[in-house]
Amino acid sequence: MKDNKATFSKADIREGLEYNQFEVYYQPIIDILNNQIVSAEALIRWNHPKLGFLHPEQFITDAEKTGMIGELGIFVMREACDQSARWKKSGYPFHAISINLSLSQLSDVLFARTITSIIKETHVHPQDITLELTESVAMTDPEITITTLIELKYLGVAVSLDDFGAGYSSLSHLQYFPVDELKIDGQFIQQSKKSPWGEKLMRSISMFAQTLGLDVVVEGVETEEQLELVKQMKVKHVQGFYFTYALPAQDYKEWCMYYLSIPALQV
Repeated sequence: MKDNKATFSKADIREGLEYNQFEVYYQPIIDILNNQIVSAEALIRWNHPKLGFLHPEQFITDAEKTGMIGELGIFVMREACDQSARWKKSGYPFHAISINLSLSQLSDVLFARTITSIIKETHVHPQDITLELTESVAMTDPEITITTLIELKYLGVAVSLDDFGAGYSSLSHLQYFPVDELKIDGQFIQQSKKSPWGEKLMRSISMFAQTLGLDVVVEGVETEEQLELVKQMKVKHVQGFYFTYALPAQDYKEWCMYYLSIPALQV
């Protein structure tokens, strides 16, 4: 693993892209009431030739500092959209995807044009795409955020506010952002057993979001007890290690087929 004090240069990351060292993994979001797979969050991994398998927290900060985060984001978006289109064409019902947005992408005035180009290039259906941004990114410049989100919604994609509750925004800000979904930060479900405040805050966020007509996803579900708590809250969608870790595309497809008991399809 990369030493915490080590850094990756712009050349390192660019070389990783050029030599196909980066890979997109997928983690499912599950509808626990209907036992269906809602979508998959696309997550980048780096198969580094010297340092081995790297998770985003080991290189994303360097990508942001070097200005490479935009290129990494485009790589993930193109790969995930292409994969979604191929799964859908093959007849699989688990083709919807969620893709994370960075601050640089959200601030790019040509970002909507870039997404439009990728959609046309990969033949993905816009309604199968959800774009996720964290509340800290959304609140960096609310006016730019709102403008960009309106453009994205015009394209037909859904928008999700990720890691909600971990930053500094308030519930009242939700009414101003044109989002479709709210993902409650995993720290709340993790703290629910240790402190009643974690559960109370999670319930409050969930109720307020549902009142606004937003879909709600609880992140970080790892145990049966946590899953039962989510059911008690009447939240349908969950994500976490309880179901599976993020998986490479082929493994994810096989996991989905097993979970849904789908017989092999002709590809």
